[in-house]
Amino acid sequence: MKREKSTDARQYLNYQNLFFLFMIGNVMGCLLEGIWTVYKFGRWESHVNTIWGPFCLIYGVGTVVFYITGVFIHKENIVIKFLIFALVSDAIEYFCAWLLEEGLEMRAWTYKKQFLNLQGRISLEITILWGIVGIVYFYLLMPRINALFRRIQGKFWRKACIVLTIFMAANMIVTVFCLARWSERHNGKIASNQLEQALDRKYDDDWMKKRFCEWWFINEENEFWQDYKNR
Repeated sequence: MKREKSTDARQYLNYQNLFFLFMIGNVMGCLLEGIWTVYKFGRWESHVNTIWGPFCLIYGVGTVVFYITGVFIHKENIVIKFLIFALVSDAIEYFCAWLLEEGLEMRAWTYKKQFLNLQGRISLEITILWGIVGIVYFYLLMPRINALFRRIQGKFWRKACIVLTIFMAANMIVTVFCLARWSERHNGKIASNQLEQALDRKYDDDWMKKRFCEWWFINEENEFWQDYKNR
């Protein structure tokens, strides 16, 4: 099959295509994280970050951002592509880590032990890795993604996009409330309304710890890692 040139990809920059790419990235991120934990720890872990479904949003966002970036840098040489993909990935990862730390006083990863890290949120090693991933994504995956976009057109896909958009919007809203309430409970805040009481019953600390198994509160970091190693 003849590879489609990336210069043709601008025609695919619409909400429906990017949303389905976001969803694919969410699921693939969970699979990759699970495979990695099997390789590293000998056990499967679902590193999800939504209340419902096998979704890892940072991968979904990254998949979309990589695609958009690839569309607009297709004329650059491979070194420039590598650097841009690496920097874009760093920006996403740093912002997400900052948001988690500042908003909830939590972390889901740290690179503090790696050489040339920035506040443990990004590191030189991970930056290089993401640059390599970006190059692979551009040259191997983007043509196949474009071919997929050509197939997922028509009324069925438009309706599916609407339904899934509503579901994911609800999923993310509920997730934000649950995470905020988890953080509040950790800081000793008592439920002050019926919604908070319902969240405390349905999504208590034990449930949240199992669901977000790789997340920890900053002031309990040592305890978290000790428990994590003993799982």
